[in-house]
Amino acid sequence: MRSMTGYGRGQSALGGQRIAAEIKTVNHRFLDLTIRLPRTMSALEIPLRKRLSAAFARGAVTLSVTQDTGGAQAALVSANLPLAQEYFEAAQQVAQAVNLKAKIKLNTLLALPEVLNLLPLEEEPEALMAAVDEALSAAAAAALEDRGREGEQLKAVLKGHLAELQASAQALQDEAPNQPGYAREKLTKRLNTMPEIAVDPQRLAQEVALFADRCDITEEISRLLAHCEQMAQLLESPDPVGREMDFLAQEMHREANTVCSKSATLPVTRLGLACKAAVEKLREQIQNVE
Repeated sequence: MRSMTGYGRGQSALGGQRIAAEIKTVNHRFLDLTIRLPRTMSALEIPLRKRLSAAFARGAVTLSVTQDTGGAQAALVSANLPLAQEYFEAAQQVAQAVNLKAKIKLNTLLALPEVLNLLPLEEEPEALMAAVDEALSAAAAAALEDRGREGEQLKAVLKGHLAELQASAQALQDEAPNQPGYAREKLTKRLNTMPEIAVDPQRLAQEVALFADRCDITEEISRLLAHCEQMAQLLESPDPVGREMDFLAQEMHREANTVCSKSATLPVTRLGLACKAAVEKLREQIQNVE
């Protein structure tokens, strides 16, 4: 089992490309990918998105890729010859207008705006992708390892809450059969305070039977214990099970709610509330399971 929180970093110097990839992951209901790339790598976003989708099943995943050019980038120098000619002719016209000789030095002409331009060389796509892929693989492996390490800690916490829930459910199973007896005793005591009312014993038995049917929580307890067994199995699964666990916790909460609504005795109410509290603790931690 893995958590959805993790961090990983990877580097590559493959083919002379110095690339660094950084991955951060946090909780999210689905898989939400954010990719930050230098402008020169914008064409790599789609293949990188596919690689991240294959590595991560759930969570908000942010990938940041940087390229170290060593302070300089390979470029071609381009001379704008028509513009340089225009500069030269304009200088001659000015010189003739003021009766001066036009003496323009080469370094002055080259320093004029846009006479010389630097055209960056495009990176080889294959070499660039190979370097980015190597850095990404290292970062993803580190992030997954981090998520797995936190997942093991999370599993221990979930097992503790599940054991608490199972203990309360077992106690409910032992206490539930006593509800009809408590109801009969309570009803009999109340009737004894009203001696002027004559009650048919058969009618009293019918009322108690109806009450026993209304407050029967056997099925709810059985389903709750079955859900606990299924949750224990999911905790040991190597696959991403966060969504299944979240759905199962909702079903557990529904059963615990029904137990509380059907309760006729204080012990059952207390145990039902204990079940609800344990389920809430489970649901809170499950939000971080991949």
